[in-house]
Amino acid sequence: MYLYNAGTFLIDKSLMDWTPVVAGSAAVGLLVAFWFVYDIICRVFGFRKNGELIVAGLMIVVVAFSSWLANELFAGRAAFLLVGAMIATAMSANVFFWIIPGQRKVVAAMTSGETYDANALAIHGKRGKQRSVHNTYFTLPVIFAMLSNHYSFLYTHEHRWVLLFVMMLAGALIRQFFVQRHAFHLGRASNPWPFAAVGVVMILGVIVALKPAAPVASAAPATPVSFAQVQVLVDKHCLSCHNAQVQMKNVRLDSPEQLKQHAQNVYQQVAVTKQMPMGNATGMTEEERAMIGRWFVAGAKTD
Repeated sequence: MYLYNAGTFLIDKSLMDWTPVVAGSAAVGLLVAFWFVYDIICRVFGFRKNGELIVAGLMIVVVAFSSWLANELFAGRAAFLLVGAMIATAMSANVFFWIIPGQRKVVAAMTSGETYDANALAIHGKRGKQRSVHNTYFTLPVIFAMLSNHYSFLYTHEHRWVLLFVMMLAGALIRQFFVQRHAFHLGRASNPWPFAAVGVVMILGVIVALKPAAPVASAAPATPVSFAQVQVLVDKHCLSCHNAQVQMKNVRLDSPEQLKQHAQNVYQQVAVTKQMPMGNATGMTEEERAMIGRWFVAGAKTD
């Protein structure tokens, strides 16, 4: 849906004013590029001394860069989903290109009745285990990214890429707790509670960072906004999708009575979360959003 309707869902013209075809192609390109970078890192460093630590460190950098880049190029909601899709694509590619083919080669050799070199086949088991473990760590970050489109306070935040990265890293750390817990009970690993503790602290840090700021008293009173001014803004930015012929999500705004009825939703979508207009396709300015906000706070009068 995001690729097919790239002009609506992918593009934020305040970030990049490109065509839907170019935006969609860039999104697909990032999915492919993430897989290739991850796969090369695993093959080059994965089986060296302390290889998994090296892979983990490099992938933290890659995910951080991907989070920043996606949020610089695409609308916030699309950027969050795209980063999740990058990781999910790598998970699927691990299964498709390495885990299943490696398993088939090992099974074929063992059931062929012919002599086989166990040492030569061992690489398939090692690589399959490596990628399966990586998929385990990817799980919670992907789930968070896929659910994030329901929470506009995340993907509309000024520093949204940082929030995305921190939440993904917290998910990976908490996943490490579950992975290591079994080995700890068997006496093969240290207590994994520090991983869970750090992950929880990071999530609490995000919650604190998202705490609404206290309103700052202005020396000069805010300029009142008349309904006539609001009507001009609604006609310009909203009526193409909320008129007598088209009512997206059953919201119609082409009369004073209907605008009054949906004033709360208009305020939330335009002035608070800034989700509308979708992808800011009409180029609504921050000043115009503030005018809608002042009109609603003053009572949303239509007379």
